[in-house]
Amino acid sequence: MDYVNIGISAFMLAIMDIKLFGDIHMRKATNRERMQFTKMLLADSVMLAAVLAAKIFVCVIKDETLLTLLLRVAYSMYFVGFYILLGFYSLYVTYYISRMSGKSLEIRGFVMPLIVIYSVFWVISLFKGVVVNYDGQTFEKGALYFIGQVGGYSIMLLSVVYMIVYRQYLKTDSVMILLSIVFFPLIGVFIRSFVPELEVLPYSFCLSLIFMDNTFQYEQERLILEQEDKISRDRIKILFSQIKPHFLYNVLNSIYVLCEKDPEQAQEAIGRFSDYLRGNLGSIELADCIPLRKEMEHVSNYLSLEKMRFRDKLTIEYDIKDDFFALPALSVQLLAENAVKHGIHKKENGGTIHIESFSEEDYYYVVVEDDGVGFDLSDIEQGGGLHIGLDNLKERLLTMCNGLLIIESTKGVGTKATIKIPKNE
Repeated sequence: MDYVNIGISAFMLAIMDIKLFGDIHMRKATNRERMQFTKMLLADSVMLAAVLAAKIFVCVIKDETLLTLLLRVAYSMYFVGFYILLGFYSLYVTYYISRMSGKSLEIRGFVMPLIVIYSVFWVISLFKGVVVNYDGQTFEKGALYFIGQVGGYSIMLLSVVYMIVYRQYLKTDSVMILLSIVFFPLIGVFIRSFVPELEVLPYSFCLSLIFMDNTFQYEQERLILEQEDKISRDRIKILFSQIKPHFLYNVLNSIYVLCEKDPEQAQEAIGRFSDYLRGNLGSIELADCIPLRKEMEHVSNYLSLEKMRFRDKLTIEYDIKDDFFALPALSVQLLAENAVKHGIHKKENGGTIHIESFSEEDYYYVVVEDDGVGFDLSDIEQGGGLHIGLDNLKERLLTMCNGLLIIESTKGVGTKATIKIPKNE
């Protein structure tokens, strides 16, 4: 059986190393979520290497004292790898849920100390017999065995609790894939009841990680292909959704009046109108994100034209603290247009549109806020132009820069739209 374990662990270690090489060579570890998965691959590789080393020691070394020492060292690596894998799995789950829900979930401050404490706890136990007694051949439960189990169960339980609490943001099949890291070891335990000497845990983790990686990767690639096709088909729709006849008529009528009353202002308005049209027409050809500063030039042209129409009924405020990041073209412009059309325009005394951008540790933010009439968020689900425009923007943000759009609105108070873009995308 030792030779069987050597063969299986060597084969699966090779698979883990190939996947690790792929992550590094293809630079797939470009976001927090993927980085945790890469660390899980590394942790399972440590466990597999520990099993491989331990079984080779058993087959090669005859000195019992030296063999016991080397086995304790090997299984120390095994337990450290085990807790590292569980810890980074919990971080992977929370980052995945954060991306799907738009919530900021952080458990690193709880998980990382737990990994260190229990890794040290089990390593000491291998030499001192606190959690388990190991004589170089068999493991027996020590006085603090059940306390030694608390760490692993706590980490797994926390991940499951998060899945339950935020289940409305997760697909059932995604939850089942995430829980494969629990199910596969359970199957392994069942197999081990028939083959006691088989080291099933690292093998089960290996299969689970392969399953998770392939399933999520294929799903992501399928979504990307679908989104690319949809973006191509929607480019013309974006143009017509941004250049609306009533807006063109109103602007042209305003310029017509200005030609007689204030020719210089009319000339300026024509220039801005030309820049506005050029920005919309040019957006059809853009498959990539553009810098926020360029997007804000277009937004400024649009709002200046609306200001010409609404005059004192429209106040515009800018607070751009960070504009050196990229986002899909016309994204902020759409939010500004919605603020005017669905917020300020419907308010008798007009109102204010406030646009700001800033960054935090992991994200860039663009916020478009108005104090207009507001609306019930449930109304968005009932269809119409607002529904289509926001859905289109959400898909473009997710596909092009892994970003999120968060809408908050209260009737009679106003609306706040937030674009949230990861820094490492």
